[in-house]
Amino acid sequence: MVARDDTEIDEWFDSMRRDFKRWYLDSDNPWRQSGWGSTPERWRLAREVILSAVEHSGTFLDIGCANGLLLECLIAWTGERGIVIEPHGIDLVPELIDLARKRLPAYASNFAAANAFTWRPTRRYDYVHLLLECAPPSRHREFLHRILESAIERGGRLIVSNYGSRSKNEAPIDVASYLSGLGFAVAGSAAASEDDGFVMTRTAWIDKN
Repeated sequence: MVARDDTEIDEWFDSMRRDFKRWYLDSDNPWRQSGWGSTPERWRLAREVILSAVEHSGTFLDIGCANGLLLECLIAWTGERGIVIEPHGIDLVPELIDLARKRLPAYASNFAAANAFTWRPTRRYDYVHLLLECAPPSRHREFLHRILESAIERGGRLIVSNYGSRSKNEAPIDVASYLSGLGFAVAGSAAASEDDGFVMTRTAWIDKN
């Protein structure tokens, strides 16, 4: 049974890796390489909400960092608030990690190609951000517990986001309720919505005491 589960996990991630390569690396556009197909203004509206969970300076790991564009933007946006974050990132696709290192050369050594589900961190971070797509739904609880215990400093925060898609008319799930249903104590949540009420992003966070 365990072997079959592991095979299913490997196949799931192989499929994800192929999809990411096809979706993200078919363009030189940095926004497309980060999975975004709209305007920079809508990008900021959809992504800046992540910083609702960032209350002070510290190390910030983005799991599934793609080409590093989100981290680059988060550095700028936190800077506007007088907060300094040190960026770190991992991603399934080595070519995307190469792009992230070129985008943030001062922090090139902070990036690594890795499968977050099997990754074993060598250090801990003040903030870790991830999407639920980083692991198969059937393994979310196990995955999130592992990241919370192994990758986050005591007093740190795990930030979990889910993105909607206007083009597909898909709203993000209620991340806070989802995490609560998995047995986690949710410390806070936030959402980003457009003027007509369409929800672009939902994010929620879990504190490590």
